[in-house]
Amino acid sequence: MDLTFTWLTHKPELALRQVVAPSTSGFALAQTNELEDATEFIQPDSLVLTVGIAFKDNQSDLGRYIDHLADAGAVAIGFGTGLTFTTIPEQVVTTARRRGIGLFEVPRHIPFISILTAIHQEQRRRAQLEQQRLIDDQERLTRSAIPGSLDMLVSTAAELLDASVRINGPGAAPVAAAESAGYTRAVDEGARLRSSTHRLVSGPKRPYSLEVASAQRPPAALLRHCAGLADMLLARPAELRAARNELNAFALSARFGLGDGSTLLPRGFDTPIDDSGLTRPAVITADRTRALEQARNALDTAADAQGHFLYAAPLDPLSMVVLVHPDQDGAELLAALGPTAERVRVAVSRPLPAADLDAAHIRALKSRCGVLALGDSALPGSSRASWLTEPAVAEALRAQRKELFGVLETEDAERHTDYARTLTVFLQHGGQLAQTAEALGIHRHTARSRIARIQELCGIDLADPATFAEAFFAATSEV
Repeated sequence: MDLTFTWLTHKPELALRQVVAPSTSGFALAQTNELEDATEFIQPDSLVLTVGIAFKDNQSDLGRYIDHLADAGAVAIGFGTGLTFTTIPEQVVTTARRRGIGLFEVPRHIPFISILTAIHQEQRRRAQLEQQRLIDDQERLTRSAIPGSLDMLVSTAAELLDASVRINGPGAAPVAAAESAGYTRAVDEGARLRSSTHRLVSGPKRPYSLEVASAQRPPAALLRHCAGLADMLLARPAELRAARNELNAFALSARFGLGDGSTLLPRGFDTPIDDSGLTRPAVITADRTRALEQARNALDTAADAQGHFLYAAPLDPLSMVVLVHPDQDGAELLAALGPTAERVRVAVSRPLPAADLDAAHIRALKSRCGVLALGDSALPGSSRASWLTEPAVAEALRAQRKELFGVLETEDAERHTDYARTLTVFLQHGGQLAQTAEALGIHRHTARSRIARIQELCGIDLADPATFAEAFFAATSEV
């Protein structure tokens, strides 16, 4: 990366004095040399630093030495004074002026390493800026390609490359094209243009190419990135387009209420529903959004490892519902959560028809999470008598639960109370007010008042053992 002599002479800490103005504006690198004939070691467009020690006793050969440096491609010389020569010898000044190469005096107190270090640091700084600019431009190109529009990609590329960008299809017919304002000005001013063509999707039926024309040489890496993105857009697999079309159709059906509503998810996707139409819902809650996010990421990683997608939706900032295949039991779900299971609460349902899954069922699962401590889970069949899973009993318990908790959930929704959760905790703790209050984080008198109001709303007497047992099984029944 070339640096200008103006930049070099404006570094006060280097104290360089220009003796002969260079015929070029900049240089590519700096190097030291004290050989009489270093032609084979001199790099093109270089600034050569020397004190002329090889010519201490034959000063008359210094002119020939400067000729050798100029012939080798040096564009300037930094001559150190105060060591071998007190001032720059006249032969050096005369030859430098004749050959049109720059000549700068380096004072005795300025070591060459200071100049080399300053140049290296500036080149590295500029290279880092250029690299970051390239990364930023590549990210902009990538974002422009995400919606799948060639026009947007080409328009962004034209702006970033300051060029004319075209994608040509079969027969050189333009598929997308755009020009930057800078390119238009360059054409109007008659500037010399550089052009390049990149072959894209190959094949006899789909010959595409990317053509770029600009006044300046565009970054090769950015050109390759643009060509790669165009390639992907043009060669997009048919199944991705079909999937996008199905998602669009599914979104329209959901938006306008089309269809019979029996399809929970698009048919073309891997879903957590088996051939019998069964799925298994679970609700996960946490005390912190970060913990819930970590749990979701853990489930996604586990699903990806098995070649599946994750089906999860937030209920609120601290809870989410997850659908898994009915063959995946609660223990497998907890295993998928890994260490994050210790920071969340999990309530897992038995398998049920996907068409029967509704908001009430999700609320019931969330309510079960409400009585759990962090790290605990409520799984189907955990610590339950087998007779409770009999179809007739389970159906009766569900009906009782709906009747009992429906009133409380309505009251909670309308008046922002917490009666449904209070009753569940009260039943889980065997009707002990002190333990209930502690679990809910409220005063014992508040718990007593809530239970009294719950009995009034539901028309029940929880002091009656039979009523208490019926309410307990209804509250903790598997959903």
